[in-house]
Amino acid sequence: MSDIDDSFDDATGRIEASLGSVETAIERVEKAINDKWSTFQWIGIICIGIYLWSLPGQLWHSKWRYSAAYGVLESEVYVQDPPHDCTFLAAPLGEKYCHYERIVSFTRWATSTTGNPIVSYDDGKTWNTFNPPAGKAVPQLSTVKEVYIGWEKKDD
Repeated sequence: MSDIDDSFDDATGRIEASLGSVETAIERVEKAINDKWSTFQWIGIICIGIYLWSLPGQLWHSKWRYSAAYGVLESEVYVQDPPHDCTFLAAPLGEKYCHYERIVSFTRWATSTTGNPIVSYDDGKTWNTFNPPAGKAVPQLSTVKEVYIGWEKKDD
């Protein structure tokens, strides 16, 4: 019977060793599943990446940037919302074969050589006399008074 006992003990030992290996494998699989990023996390990372990618363009065309560049108050920078009729998801869905480009225009004012206040709505190409608001001093040289940011539709 000792041969049977030895065989039984040997088989039991091999089963215990196999169970240990299975337990180790299961623990590694559980750890891998727990360490894996969820779909929600990946979507969040992609959204953050898209936002960061578009951030330089948004900052470059912001009110404060135009305010600083042209020496006007932010309240004198007017930004038109971009139209959406060329976007892919606008009705009807699909390619519209158009896009919008940003157009920046300025209202300038100055004092003419005859001493009259003048204003230009086309960035200094043509000038007209005007009555300045009460208490506002019109500068001697051409100065940007207001900045307008609009959109122009372009066909592709």
